[in-house]
Amino acid sequence: MRKQRRTWVLRPKGPIPKGVREELAARLLRHVTKRWTGHVRKLLLRFHGGYAYVAVVEAARGEKVQPQVCRYVEEGEVPLHLCRLGYLASVDRWAYAFFKYSDECYMSSAVASGSFQAMPEQAFDCAAGVYLHG
Repeated sequence: MRKQRRTWVLRPKGPIPKGVREELAARLLRHVTKRWTGHVRKLLLRFHGGYAYVAVVEAARGEKVQPQVCRYVEEGEVPLHLCRLGYLASVDRWAYAFFKYSDECYMSSAVASGSFQAMPEQAFDCAAGVYLHG
């Protein structure tokens, strides 16, 4: 008889409902506009199954633009991957995974509070604090 391995990471519940996707985009846009204006030109959100992938296009130094939510980058733009959010059946609670450029993979991580679950704004700040200078 095989032993079933238990994991301490909660599995995302997918697919993410359309209303939750829209609420996530609105919340992150409000947060980025309030906290990261001057650093972020575009907020890129991509959804697959139970995951939301968060990236940004940085603003040029000194550029004062209103951030916007987009699905794609334009020619010449380079996305900066930040994190992956796993949907845990609540718009306020997501599993957080940090994007590591060393191996181009997402790694389950803790946010500043020490939890592996976070509100979207906490997850964004945790990853953006590493990759964005602000």
